[in-house]
Amino acid sequence: MPWTIVVADDAADYREIVRTLLRPMSDTMTIVGEAEDGEQALTLVRLERPDLVITDLIMPRLDGVALTRRIRQELPETRVILISSHTEDAYRLWASDSGVDAFVSKQVITTSLVPAIRDLIRRRLSGGSDSLPPITGASSSSPAN
Repeated sequence: MPWTIVVADDAADYREIVRTLLRPMSDTMTIVGEAEDGEQALTLVRLERPDLVITDLIMPRLDGVALTRRIRQELPETRVILISSHTEDAYRLWASDSGVDAFVSKQVITTSLVPAIRDLIRRRLSGGSDSLPPITGASSSSPAN
C-alpha cells in the first residue's frame, strides 16, 4: 500500500517540485492533498491521516513548526519532513524541538527530498532511530538565499 502524503507550502513552485519528484514513485507514494498554509494543511492532515507531511518552515496562518507540534499531538504516527530555505542552526534547532523527522534544505530539494523520504520509510520499517538527520547539502552556518 502506498504511503500517503500531504504537501504544505505557500509557494506553488515548491509544491510542484515535490509533485514532480514523487511522480516516478507513484506506486509507493501518493499525494493525497496540498495546502497553501498551515491551517489548510492541518485540516487536510485531520481528514486524510497521511503517513507523511512535507511542509515548509515559514507559512501563513500556521508555520511548519506549529503544524508539526499539532501533528505530533493528534497523529503521532504521521511522519513530518520540514523543507526550508533557512538552514542556519537556529532554524534547525527550532524544527528539531517540534519533533520533525527530517529537515531538507530547499537549496538541494531535488537531490535530497526523495532520499530523506526513503530514510524515513527504512527507519519506520526497521524500528530504527527517529533522530533528526543532518541538513543535506548546505552548511548549517551559512545563510540561505
